[in-house]
Amino acid sequence: MPGGELVAWRDNRVIVSSPIPNVMDDPLVEMARTRLGVSYLYPIQRFVISNTLEGASQIVILPTGAGKSLCFQLPSLLLPRTTLVLVPLLSLMADQLRKLQQAGVPGAVLRGGIEQEEKKKLFAAARAAKIRVLLATPEACLVASNRTELRSCKFSHLVVDEAHCVSEWGESFRPAYLQLGSLARDLGISVRTAFTATASQTVIDKIKELIFDDREVRVVAAAPDRPNIFYAVTPVLSLNHSVEELVKTSARPLLAFFRTRSGVEVASRFVRRQLSDTRVRFYHAGLSREERAEVEKWFLASSDGALFATCAYGMGVDKPDIRTVVHAGVPSSVEAYLQETGRAGRDGKPSVATLLLSEEDRGLPFGPADGVAKQRYQTILRYALSHGSCRRETLLRLIGAEPVACSGCDVCAGTALTTAPGEREILQFAARSPRSFAASQVAEILTGSRGPRAIRGFHDCVSGYNSLGGWDKAHVEEAIRALVRRGSLSVVKHGPWKRTLTRARQARRPPEHPEARS
Repeated sequence: MPGGELVAWRDNRVIVSSPIPNVMDDPLVEMARTRLGVSYLYPIQRFVISNTLEGASQIVILPTGAGKSLCFQLPSLLLPRTTLVLVPLLSLMADQLRKLQQAGVPGAVLRGGIEQEEKKKLFAAARAAKIRVLLATPEACLVASNRTELRSCKFSHLVVDEAHCVSEWGESFRPAYLQLGSLARDLGISVRTAFTATASQTVIDKIKELIFDDREVRVVAAAPDRPNIFYAVTPVLSLNHSVEELVKTSARPLLAFFRTRSGVEVASRFVRRQLSDTRVRFYHAGLSREERAEVEKWFLASSDGALFATCAYGMGVDKPDIRTVVHAGVPSSVEAYLQETGRAGRDGKPSVATLLLSEEDRGLPFGPADGVAKQRYQTILRYALSHGSCRRETLLRLIGAEPVACSGCDVCAGTALTTAPGEREILQFAARSPRSFAASQVAEILTGSRGPRAIRGFHDCVSGYNSLGGWDKAHVEEAIRALVRRGSLSVVKHGPWKRTLTRARQARRPPEHPEARS
């Protein structure tokens, strides 16, 4: 686990150095052991806890699995008043409450939908400091009636968990995140801590502006690298086929991230049906609260499940044994990618993070139209397109972190793919049989679903028959459409060969980002 290091200041930022032993008579260690059942405090955890107890505000950047929850749980037992923890997702809130209950720390939740009588009891307990941690969504805190009650609670400490959401979501669909600084001022909370697993300097600057009012704040950072995660990028023509293959062949538990709710549902149902596998399920914010809770409980306990999800799942949810994380498409930013791949291998065991790079991603049609969001998307796209540089080094460089020796990626292992699965077979077939078959016929031949008699007289194509056996016909057609969009194949539009496929006269290579080789 990261964190067993000395810390030193440089330009008001904590830099991680060499390991140091724990001090056996340390009262914080004793408190962690007796109250929380934790036998060891990593030095960086102790440093963060000490900052809070001394009244210092800080931005804490700790890799997933480094024990950041302990950094606010422990001081909550020592501070005179309740700690207010702002959490972005209900799934994360439920997970944090579960951790508090397991640790024996009195906690409560403030969110939408709570009955007035229950809220009255909650606020009374917070005013009396009978609960040590109050978990809340930013939106719930901004409701006028709630805000009045919160003001009377006189909190000792404000914690913003997953603070990168200030930059990720605040300017798009979570405007409440833009008001956290004014909320802290209104509630009279001077000691503030923002936690995140990774953040570039741009994100750190935004956190300072929106949470800390641009006042002086300490930045405590551990190395963001997760050495037990093997990083890979796979070019794909059929996203659905590649997801199915990964679910079929990869170590489980497996977590696959999709961009949209509809994409999550369609893909999970298809793979579940194709593999006859009831251990494939889906999760997104459109499910009812009860449905989400049931899926979270199932996946947390599962040793062989495959969960398809949007970004609504996973942020901070502590399932230690996820062996594979798949991204079905380029995420919104490097920070989002590191957050989500950080769900893998929290137990320290070897895990794999695979990003599937489609033709849609290459052409940037899915990316944001303009502004900072577009720049952040193009940065993670640069990572996905870089096929000549170490994946780990590229990720760290893109967030401004120091490079480390690679402990595993497809580039350094010599296994990186530059050609998408199915591409060679489709293009070879089109070259041997120009203007002979429509896309659906090619798919039938390559998958073996169109019998040999149906292609009698086309002897040149027999060598390609069933070369994509095991593929679904619809997935081969999906791959063909991608090659047509790229310009590697063309569809005859006129004459007796209308609607048939042929190789493009000047087949284009996939477009490359100008900085992909850097």
